[in-house]
Amino acid sequence: MQSSWMADRLRPVGRVIAATVCGFLATALVLVLFYRAGGLEEVMPPVVLAGEALQLARGEGGQTPAGLEIRKSGAQGLSSVQGSARMVRASIYHRVSWQVDGLESGHKLRLIWSTLAEPDTVREVLLPVVGAASGTFDLATQPSWRGRIAVIGLVIQGSLARPLVVRRLELVPKMLGVAELARMALTEWTAFEDWSQRSINFTAGAPLDALFPPVLIVALWVGFSMVFLALFGQTPRALGAWKSYAALFLLGWLVLDVRWQWDLSQRLVKTETLFAGKTGDERTLAGAEGEFYQFLLEVRRRLPREPVRRLFIVSTTPGGYWAGRARYHLLPHNGYMGFLQPPAVGTARPGDYVLILSPLPGVRYDRERRLLMWAGGGQLPAERLYAAELGAVLRVLGE
Repeated sequence: MQSSWMADRLRPVGRVIAATVCGFLATALVLVLFYRAGGLEEVMPPVVLAGEALQLARGEGGQTPAGLEIRKSGAQGLSSVQGSARMVRASIYHRVSWQVDGLESGHKLRLIWSTLAEPDTVREVLLPVVGAASGTFDLATQPSWRGRIAVIGLVIQGSLARPLVVRRLELVPKMLGVAELARMALTEWTAFEDWSQRSINFTAGAPLDALFPPVLIVALWVGFSMVFLALFGQTPRALGAWKSYAALFLLGWLVLDVRWQWDLSQRLVKTETLFAGKTGDERTLAGAEGEFYQFLLEVRRRLPREPVRRLFIVSTTPGGYWAGRARYHLLPHNGYMGFLQPPAVGTARPGDYVLILSPLPGVRYDRERRLLMWAGGGQLPAERLYAAELGAVLRVLGE
């Protein structure tokens, strides 16, 4: 009698376990079939930078209906354009294509990029040019093509007999095999998400463009498990069946909560290691902005005690994060953002200051003539007060 009672009690448990396993296998199969059938392009579409999405960083030209036109090269015969790569993963997006009208066999074409981890380091690779207006190149073999790609662009070296028109620059994701999808799922589920500017109680649990976001995966898993539970005879209308369905729901909830608690514990360990026992500037220097903040401390030492009238902040991303942080950390000085190149004479007046955030292609300082110079013939009389790898600060002089 007792063994019969135990068998009756264990039977629903066995059904739940079997439904859980089958639900997991069904979830994996559906996701693999979806991505292999073309769903990857919906989740991760090609990154297309047409003419209007590109900026001219070196040389002279402007936007046209056909694309970004380069009419005159910059210093040393170099012209460059760049745009946002939307933080795509290099491991997936490694085929680049371009379309540039006016290229000649004597021109050298280079692809340049910077990553999220090293935004101040510009990497490059020489692209094949045989006189054609378009081409493709596989970046999979490039050791520096890794991580998250933040900015991407083209550099054209050579004199221009006629204007160049950059029509498009495109990054295309590769088709992933079953083994690659499995590795990516494991990587995403074990990825550590550091503190961000969002709520301290929020965690995405995976990259923002994840192929296997935890909430969606668990929802599919629990949903399929409930379907299999019903097929195994544990229908929702059966007596006491609600307990089995509730157990599946709570199991999915528990998996998500364990993932969140693990991520939170990793954050706490890192926070204690970095900031325990530190105060004030020590904490800021120990954080993610430590190197940048140290640079700004040196800049502040070169500025007057009283708030300067105008401090022009020049950056390749004038409305971006680093320009904003520079303006914040240098308060109460009157920082002005929104400059892709140094302000011209008339806009900047004697006594104003200019902060250059590197990298800023085409800008150089002539120490002997005390001139800040940039592409297109721009010049500004200025005294350089401090220069480092992250940038420089200058005081505008009278003509």
